[in-house]
Amino acid sequence: MPGPEPIAEPTSDVLVQVRGLRTVLGRKTIFDGIELDIPRGKVTAVMGPSGCGKTTLLRHLTGQRAADAGSIRIDGVDVTRLSRQARFDLRARLGYLFQNSALLTDYDVFENVAFPLRQHLKLPEEIVRNIVLTKLEAVGLRGAAGLMPAELSGGMMRRVALARAIIRDPMLILYDEPFVGLDPIALNQVLRLIRTLNDTLGVTSVLVAHEFSAVARVADLV
Repeated sequence: MPGPEPIAEPTSDVLVQVRGLRTVLGRKTIFDGIELDIPRGKVTAVMGPSGCGKTTLLRHLTGQRAADAGSIRIDGVDVTRLSRQARFDLRARLGYLFQNSALLTDYDVFENVAFPLRQHLKLPEEIVRNIVLTKLEAVGLRGAAGLMPAELSGGMMRRVALARAIIRDPMLILYDEPFVGLDPIALNQVLRLIRTLNDTLGVTSVLVAHEFSAVARVADLV
């Protein structure tokens, strides 16, 4: 039987604390003793070229990939020691914007955003509708609720994915390459949304990217 769940330490100004993180994939060492603090309420960017381990770091934060050594604490809880169910519970407090948006092509915009609510909560349809439309309003797409993903531009798809990422009011939002493939206008929209949502919702944001000019406009720390 699994042992007791790790006890959370008192909260601090640091939401995510990484200590001595070591990751080896095959024969390649990806991380070798990483130390990282991510402050609450800020936008923190992690930069680097393709293949250097940025997405792998996000997978460690969500508990999708186990580390070979070290610890990762989120809100005082050591992710590396959590049971399977406890990891699921933690993920319910996280928002994740996937590379290339990862919308469900057979669902319209409304159902894409509603998907996490329908999967994890049993809510009356009226409440689901109110929550979804509120999040779509937050990203400027309330009028697009009935559209299919194939009818959306790249920038609109990214904004729908962002609405889905914030649907359960997460404490931490992880952005995996949010700027890839966006034209300048769509890029400006996404940058404003990341900054506005971070400030108005009081969340902590971590984004991985390699576009320095975009990162410099939105991140508090790099």
